[in-house]
Amino acid sequence: MDYEDRLIIYIDVLGFSDFVNYTTISKVNQKLKIEQINKFLTMISEFFDDKNSSLRLSKTKEVTSFSDLIIVSIKLDEIDNLDLEIMDVFYLLLNATFKGFLLRGSIVYGKIIHTKNVVFGSGLIEAYSREKKLAKYPRIIIDKAIVKDLKELSLNNPVSSLDDIIKYDVDGLLYIDMFKEMRNHSDNFWQYTQILKSLTGILLNMIGNPILYEKYNWLIEKFVAEIEENSEALNYSFGDKVITQFDLEVFHLYLSDFSKDDFKKMK
Repeated sequence: MDYEDRLIIYIDVLGFSDFVNYTTISKVNQKLKIEQINKFLTMISEFFDDKNSSLRLSKTKEVTSFSDLIIVSIKLDEIDNLDLEIMDVFYLLLNATFKGFLLRGSIVYGKIIHTKNVVFGSGLIEAYSREKKLAKYPRIIIDKAIVKDLKELSLNNPVSSLDDIIKYDVDGLLYIDMFKEMRNHSDNFWQYTQILKSLTGILLNMIGNPILYEKYNWLIEKFVAEIEENSEALNYSFGDKVITQFDLEVFHLYLSDFSKDDFKKMK
């Protein structure tokens, strides 16, 4: 086993343990809740499962996934694939939201030993520390050194630029902005509305919970900005008012009233 520098992606599923604990004691729709958990874990497993090694993006990629924790690492000699690996994280954010879960994490360079059976190292500790202490909100932060490398790679291949996805947040940290390109990277407009519907449901579960106050405020600000940006296509706007639980419930019902055919001609 080599103790080596690797790209490390550390991701935590927010609220997953609470959701599982609640599901085990809930008497309402317990079967549906268990099915939701199963579908989510299956999605995570399949997302990182490179069944065909010849098609594998990064040959040195190692993945550890357990319950609400995902750790991915890749040797730095495969740095040319860095942009595609970051795009994978962006799509994971979209898929997790669609399944009803939020992610928080960090992406760093660091020393780590990572095999199918073992994962440890100072790089893992750094990634964990940044996720817990700095990420704070439902976002995946990314180290500036990695973003600089991404920009350098994009000079040789402008098509691979991630400028529209990696942004500075209000606290000066770089993060993967799921909202910025959510509509453009959804398979179709119908899927986009379903991601918004799922996100509205998540916000409804968070609103009013004092423990989640900061996370909710961060998320609702991004959410409302996204709706206003696409208000013409959605034919819906919250305006400048403070968003209440009733407003979210009405929007959730609004999206629920449409059938897939209503959006099939929209991109």
